[in-house]
Amino acid sequence: MRSVFKSLVLVMAFGTIVPMPAVTGVDDAALRRSIGFFPAAGWVLGLFLWGAMWVTAHLMPHGPAAVVVLAAYVLLTGALHLDGLADTFDALGSRKSAPGALAVMKDSRIGTMGAVAVMLVLMGKVVAFAHLSATAMGVWVVVPVLARTSVVWLMMGTPAARPDGLGALYARQLSKWTVAGATGVGLLTAAALMPWHEALLVVLLAVASTVLWARLIRHRFGGSTGDTYGALLEIVEWVGFLAVTGGWGYGR
Repeated sequence: MRSVFKSLVLVMAFGTIVPMPAVTGVDDAALRRSIGFFPAAGWVLGLFLWGAMWVTAHLMPHGPAAVVVLAAYVLLTGALHLDGLADTFDALGSRKSAPGALAVMKDSRIGTMGAVAVMLVLMGKVVAFAHLSATAMGVWVVVPVLARTSVVWLMMGTPAARPDGLGALYARQLSKWTVAGATGVGLLTAAALMPWHEALLVVLLAVASTVLWARLIRHRFGGSTGDTYGALLEIVEWVGFLAVTGGWGYGR
């Protein structure tokens, strides 16, 4: 039980700014277990989104409520994944070879491509949030869960682009059981909280996004980095929320 708690604390401490208890004795086994808890972090953040939207939608019109909730979500995650999105798209837009593109990715300054990518993702999420019912708990939870499950799939499907980066650190700890566990949580969450045809849609979109992203970054960078993990998470959330708002009763 203590190891489970440690794994969840590690994931939440890494992916959010929520104060967490100090964790000691973080070894390879703890890191390996923490990867399997990525979808669990999606559950926590998804419930936050749902609860925040339910409260704010009772206090103000749906549009302004969507802006407030998205701002709170970005702050809660420390904009970590948006930073990865910006860095990755700056690197993609550099049109340099893999070593040069990775150097651009490591640069903390944001460029035009990165800024545009962040802007498009934020605009898409605001539009989606504004059209999602505050009572539709399923989509608010499922999309963040699948986005984090997709990161585990990306770890499995791509090598690390750098030998000493975050991608390499996590890739070294990955096991088939970790991937299977994370996948099981993601699929069961979708099946339990959404009608089957809607669950199938978001799962297929998450898989397709991961496959296409993996092919792109392998071609451009030779593999994954921590930034490309964050970028995929943002892309899957963006695609998932926008797709669901296209119909099937989740709109206002």
